[in-house]
Amino acid sequence: MSKDFNRADWDFFKVALKEEAREAIWKVGASVEPQTLIESVLEEIQELAPHPESGDTRTDEQVWTQIRELLLKTAYATRPHCIKCGKCCTSGSPTLTKQDMDLFVKDVLTPKHVITIRTGEPVYSNVTEQAANADHELIKIREKQHSRTCIFYQDLTRTCSIYDSRPRQCVIQECWNPSNYYQIAQEPKLDRKAILEPTGYFWEVIERHDERCSHAELARLMARLGATKGHTIDDVLALLQMDHEVRLRAAERFQLAPDTLDFFFGRPLREVVFVYGLKVEAQPDGTFLVTAQ
Repeated sequence: MSKDFNRADWDFFKVALKEEAREAIWKVGASVEPQTLIESVLEEIQELAPHPESGDTRTDEQVWTQIRELLLKTAYATRPHCIKCGKCCTSGSPTLTKQDMDLFVKDVLTPKHVITIRTGEPVYSNVTEQAANADHELIKIREKQHSRTCIFYQDLTRTCSIYDSRPRQCVIQECWNPSNYYQIAQEPKLDRKAILEPTGYFWEVIERHDERCSHAELARLMARLGATKGHTIDDVLALLQMDHEVRLRAAERFQLAPDTLDFFFGRPLREVVFVYGLKVEAQPDGTFLVTAQ
């Protein structure tokens, strides 16, 4: 480590490093000893040490983050096989690829099992582990309420209820091998058009909804709301109301189950405005009230 380390610093560092190694081993279910894990990457850890004399501006927390990532990656490499730890299944549901179309044909998946992430919608990627606006449409398996766990994951047995017909991402994803995340990201994604265009008029309804109630339009109105210091709130409310009414009318006209609407029309815009610091409450008369969070 750095020559500026005194004995007390070094003793603390060794204890903290061993605790981080234990944490990494526990997370991935590896069987290696903490000291063995540390010794296998000791040279790399030493290279991560801060060197302020050479203009290194990293904080202590940034250094420890890099060390944790190194220990985690190394711990994963000690067990190159699935041990049914559930990490993949509880860290976010899979995004469907074009190869998963067959799962709809075979009725393994139906509209109630999936949701649509529309272009421009804020979304968290379990591949990059970052939040960003979707640059194209995605279809994802639903997650259990108030969690990021896939609906097909069985907590008690740590198994998948559709394992033999699981989506493509689940087949190729290996939590112990982060290097294959690039392959996952490059897989061509499935979208609603591939599934619903043959429905004719119903698909046209969905396309019109996308044009009028897009996330780009919501973002534009929210930017304008800020610029006008709240005076254009009626425009935001009108968009939320239109999005809501299209869903209600389509559900009635095409006899759609409520738990399928998030697939056909994506998540309601009123559930997304929280990213702009707002909260939407439905009123008894069917309108919405928008307040700051």
